[in-house]
Amino acid sequence: MISKLLLLGLALLLCFAWLLPQTMLAAGAPSFALITGNKTDLGKEIQVTVKGTNLTDVFAYEFNIVFDSKRLKFKEAKSAGTGFTVSPIVNGDHLTFAHTKIGEIPGDNGDLTFFSLVFQSIGTGNAAIEIKDVNLVNSKLEKTSQNVGVRVSITIGKPQLNDIAGHWAEASILRAVELGIVTGYNDGKFRPQGQVTRTEFVTMLMRSLQLPLSELNELTFTDLDKIPAWARASVSTAVKAKIIYGFEDNTFRGDKPITRAEMVTILVRAFGLNANSEAKLTFNDAGKIPAYAQKSVAAAANAGLVGGKGNNLFAPKDNTTRAEAVVLILRFLDMK
Repeated sequence: MISKLLLLGLALLLCFAWLLPQTMLAAGAPSFALITGNKTDLGKEIQVTVKGTNLTDVFAYEFNIVFDSKRLKFKEAKSAGTGFTVSPIVNGDHLTFAHTKIGEIPGDNGDLTFFSLVFQSIGTGNAAIEIKDVNLVNSKLEKTSQNVGVRVSITIGKPQLNDIAGHWAEASILRAVELGIVTGYNDGKFRPQGQVTRTEFVTMLMRSLQLPLSELNELTFTDLDKIPAWARASVSTAVKAKIIYGFEDNTFRGDKPITRAEMVTILVRAFGLNANSEAKLTFNDAGKIPAYAQKSVAAAANAGLVGGKGNNLFAPKDNTTRAEAVVLILRFLDMK
């Protein structure tokens, strides 16, 4: 309720400011800057900090920003000041960010850091980010508007993954990185044979589905503290969409490696593949596939999405590798 009132208050503040006489920009008009690196690799995160100089009594602000949505995917934003921040509004390649102080207090002066934006690089080439215009409101509710036109360009190169050359999943890994589904590690490795935890797999899946992430944490798992903060929105969204469930003891076991049976069951559910298929399981170890996964595995196999390992074994209890997870997610995406 408090958040709704604050949001309404900011909206009224900015709307009311439009009714006031527009303050003429003085000779020492504010200037703005976008601070970021000029080069990165595909799949990496990019942080952009928005700053201003020569500022007087800034109580509230609204920035309108345009970014290259073909090469950048917006992830999050965080204000550097105290008060109330409106959730960023993203529409295609346009982003609006607004923030206000609260109470009868003076605005900020001088050189300020307004907020930071985080993007995921999803395409190679030169990606531009530009501040189109800024609306500032002072503590007297007087508003000034300024066309800015400040622009930065970031060169995004191909990922320098040094351990996938010649790997059977190399092409799929590079494609998944470009789509923003997965990233490499800081040491330049992808570790294709590394095991995937349940938390990691759900995060990959949510990135591939591009579902709006839940802003409210509705998770009730008893081992919630073992789900990293960076993954909770993805896990919460998957639970809300009934894509994943916990175990009988209400644990999620997010740090547990995900098995092939679990992975296929979740993918079939997430992509809406008919799991009531009458297709028969033909794997030599079909009897070892858990009862909860049999229909899902049969449906996926019948659709040509999963196959057996050596000797036509499905190996349902084998832990899934990063390469296997990427390849299977892409197969389901292509089926969509």
